[in-house]
Amino acid sequence: EGSKEPPEVIEKYIGTSPFDWVGDETSIALAKAMYDLMGKLAGVPVYKLFGQRHRRWVPVGSWTVSTHPAQMADAVRNYAALGYRWMKYHLSPFENVFDQLDAMQEVAPEGFKVLFDLTRFHHYGHNPDLVERIAQYPIAGAFEDPLDTRDIDGYVDLRNRIRLPVIIHGSQLEYSYEVLRRAADGYIMGHHKLNVVMERAGLFASAGVPFMIQWVGGHITRAMTTHMQAAFRTATLPFHSDA
Repeated sequence: EGSKEPPEVIEKYIGTSPFDWVGDETSIALAKAMYDLMGKLAGVPVYKLFGQRHRRWVPVGSWTVSTHPAQMADAVRNYAALGYRWMKYHLSPFENVFDQLDAMQEVAPEGFKVLFDLTRFHHYGHNPDLVERIAQYPIAGAFEDPLDTRDIDGYVDLRNRIRLPVIIHGSQLEYSYEVLRRAADGYIMGHHKLNVVMERAGLFASAGVPFMIQWVGGHITRAMTTHMQAAFRTATLPFHSDA
């Protein structure tokens, strides 16, 4: 499940043992299949292939698109009815975020929070002021990539300005220097091969920094991500697979 791989990639897996693909560096889609097979062969849940289990349940977020305020309110109402308490959406220049916020706030149950995704929302000069205004709403939960992720000093300053978590997703520094500088409250590992996720999980654990894994797919992807987030020490942020 996942992106369609070309024949030359699929060919690499044929005739091999799934255990040849521990820490898969080749394909996200096929890594899920290899770990499923390894777990079946060993007779253990997949999280045991990553290490100790650190949590029995894993927080999962919902996801929607930026649209008319009434439909945003419907999304909150529908997801809340399913039991979600975390929703992510990407801000759009075609919709007024404060009209959306007013509509969502009116129907949101207590504790329901929104992650505002500003990745590639290139109004960086205005974003700090925008984020400060949004943060006043009780429904506001966190902000993803509010600045160019190379602007480490800007992130440090923004964290001092607002009370809500600032999350980095589109890292252009491979989740390295900015982690040491404490540029963000948490990180999103999105669309990285499994070996990179495992390496960075160790870094985040050493630094005591929360993160989540964002592999897009259906319920197979959600299951795989759940097992990983159960085993990685600081993988405590609600994850999004868009299932």
